[in-house]
Amino acid sequence: MGKYIVQRLSCLKSPLKKGTGTSPNGVFTSASGLTLGASPLFQRGVKAFAACVFLLAGCAQYERRPLTLDRYAEDWMAQEIDVESVQQFSARLADTEQAEAFDAKDGLSLAEAEAVALMLNPQLRVARAQAEVPLAGAREAGWWPDPEFQAQVLRYLDRGQKTRFRFKGASFDGANAGGLETTPAGFRRVEGDYIEDPWIVGASLSLTIPLSGRLAVEKDLAWSQYGATWRQILIAEWELLTRLRAAWLEWSLTNRQIVLTRDYLERLREAMEIADRLAAAGELKPTDARILLIELSRQRMALQALEAEAEQQRLELFAMLGMASEAPITLQPDLFVPEIGVANDERRAALLRSHPRLRAVQADYEAAEQRLRLEIRRQYPDLTIGPGYSFEEGFSRLGFGFGFPIPLWNRNRQAIAEATAEREAARTRAETQVELVFAEWAQAEARLRAAEERRALLLKEVAPLVDRQVEETRKLLGLGEIDVLLLREALSTSLKTKMDILEATLAEALAADALRQVLQPRWVTPSQAEPEKGKR
Repeated sequence: MGKYIVQRLSCLKSPLKKGTGTSPNGVFTSASGLTLGASPLFQRGVKAFAACVFLLAGCAQYERRPLTLDRYAEDWMAQEIDVESVQQFSARLADTEQAEAFDAKDGLSLAEAEAVALMLNPQLRVARAQAEVPLAGAREAGWWPDPEFQAQVLRYLDRGQKTRFRFKGASFDGANAGGLETTPAGFRRVEGDYIEDPWIVGASLSLTIPLSGRLAVEKDLAWSQYGATWRQILIAEWELLTRLRAAWLEWSLTNRQIVLTRDYLERLREAMEIADRLAAAGELKPTDARILLIELSRQRMALQALEAEAEQQRLELFAMLGMASEAPITLQPDLFVPEIGVANDERRAALLRSHPRLRAVQADYEAAEQRLRLEIRRQYPDLTIGPGYSFEEGFSRLGFGFGFPIPLWNRNRQAIAEATAEREAARTRAETQVELVFAEWAQAEARLRAAEERRALLLKEVAPLVDRQVEETRKLLGLGEIDVLLLREALSTSLKTKMDILEATLAEALAADALRQVLQPRWVTPSQAEPEKGKR
């Protein structure tokens, strides 16, 4: 492109070289043969063009990176857990439970699964990648505006008339004198108004000096916007851990229910064997023995449904972990009631201090504050200074100029009004979020109390009665006295009570874990704003 421009410029003519000639009637004439190659204007243009090319060479270059989803799908299906990276994530988990070394060979525990999910969960990876956008902007914010170069090239369309010569005697139009310096014999000189050099070249270089201090505020705004985005990542991590722990506890409950159902089926088979022997001896009606067979078939269907539900829950857990369902990883079920390490009288302060959504609205409000601060700074003028150069009719001029806007009418009123309203909206969002968080906290406390009372009632009152009923039925069965309906009812009640205890335990565990996650939230993604403060 540059070679083409130079070739095109070399085809132009310049009136800086002159040649003389004679007209057909013998009168002296002059022709303006122009050669740009030796023109000072051409030399200046070449230098300016070379300077522009040099400056453009320092700009960023575009490089295309194709998206290969098929290759990524193959790599993802064959991925293995990076033990070292997961260990780093696991070490940063501020969990009150007993820490354990990461070892995926013996299966994933809940704590190990949390570390894997925080590293591989697809939604978290997208959120962290998206947070790189405001982070990159914050790192490059606050630069001075680039100098601005302006150039203008003009040419006179009407150059006027050159000096002409006329005969001293009779009237004659005369001839163009061209480059003649003296008057030929027999002629007289007639002066004309003629512009020898028709080109006008002007150039200026302007530099904006931000006297208003807006660049520092722009940097503060960029970092506050990144801080708000980082808080959204923490919310995503917090919500992921909450959902993962709840799904893990529910999956563990289903596995416990499967174990109980299989044990119940084994007890039914033992009772059926006794009933079949009694029926064969004529001591029991076949219809009574068939009741146990029907119950056995019903429980087999219930077991099949529980196993299908457990498989769906396992697949859901693998999706949260960000792993393929075919990955050779086993999960270790664990049903427990988490401990809350915050006293009752300290929970309100801990909620205001640590709740992720409250921290997020505080970051949003800080960003709104910085935006208003920036818009107010923008109403103050910045100074623009720079040298200027012009070339006209063979004369060069060099000067200096400056300028600044006068905040008379506009004064950035619209942007300031919008930023002020946005700050008030951010304040309202923060205050209403406090109300929502406190309402959720009260509901979590109520759910936990109800779950504790229900579980205590089952363990202290219902469970002993059921155990006594089952024990008495066994004694009667050992004496050869069997009541099929009573036996089925005793076994069924025992199973149902155990299932109720499991569900009550799950309800208490979910309520306790939700409350603990509110009072003691955990995340692992560090903020890049703190390390950057030392560099600024």
